[in-house]
Amino acid sequence: MNTQQKRILAAALVGIAIPSAILIPLQKDNLVFTAYSFLLLAVMISAASLWQLSTSGVKNYLTGLAFPLALKLYLVLTLGMAVVFIALDLTETWYLPPLWYAAIQVAIIGFTTWKLLAIGAGQEEIVRVGDAVKEQTSNWKMLLADTETILTTIPSSMRKSLSEVRDAIRYADPISHSAIASLDESIFNAIAQLKNLIDENKESEVSVVCKQIIDDVHDRSNRLKQLK
Repeated sequence: MNTQQKRILAAALVGIAIPSAILIPLQKDNLVFTAYSFLLLAVMISAASLWQLSTSGVKNYLTGLAFPLALKLYLVLTLGMAVVFIALDLTETWYLPPLWYAAIQVAIIGFTTWKLLAIGAGQEEIVRVGDAVKEQTSNWKMLLADTETILTTIPSSMRKSLSEVRDAIRYADPISHSAIASLDESIFNAIAQLKNLIDENKESEVSVVCKQIIDDVHDRSNRLKQLK
């Protein structure tokens, strides 16, 4: 049990103990018992939800902030209802039938459940899109890494041309697309060809291939802009 789970458990115990202690001296009727029951239910639902969040391993802005805020609103609404309607009941100002109280609470629980499901769906979509983007950009990042590695070993006479290639790749859109797959393949093949030319010390051909790569990278960027 980690520190966060210990805090959730402690908060749940306090959330049960306080309403129970307040209930003891009150004049009890069906409405009071109904309000008390839904207060305990709210504490248990919130604790269980936060406990599940703490064990899911998903730590990000969406689940770490929006999820607890949705539960906080649920707790505030449930507590507010209990205080207002019990006070009205005990002062004999107005008596809300327990069935109506329960119906309102069920509606609040339903609304909170919908919010939590929406947050969960949003989390899954963010993860899915993030994985897709990561997959689409990984090859381009590897290409940039290869180019930077070549720069560390290339003769100084060829470094200017390859630096321009590195900069073109670095500032290009890393997202790939099926419509530019052939162009991506051409760039990758040109980089492989470039390695061989450098090893053979063919400076003039290196310059030509570098220019070809830069032109292909610019062409690729223009096509991506048209696809967006």
